[in-house]
Amino acid sequence: MEAGLTVAANRQKKRKYLGIHFACCNIYGRIYNYSGKQYEGKCPRCLRSLTVRVGSGGVSNRFFVAS
Repeated sequence: MEAGLTVAANRQKKRKYLGIHFACCNIYGRIYNYSGKQYEGKCPRCLRSLTVRVGSGGVSNRFFVAS
C-alpha cells in the first residue's frame, strides 16, 4: 500500500515549466526544467529545439514567444 501512496504523491508534484508560443508553427507548447539549470523542449509540430537558461538576473514571466 505504501508504494501506491508514493506514486500518487509523485504525480502531484508540479514540474516547473515555461509556456511557449512557437511562432514558427503558430502553436503553444511547454518546455520543462529537468536539470535545475535550464528549460528544454521542442516545438510540438516541427520539433525545433529550444533551451532557456536559468540565471540570477532573470524574469518572473512564465509565458514567452519563440520566433
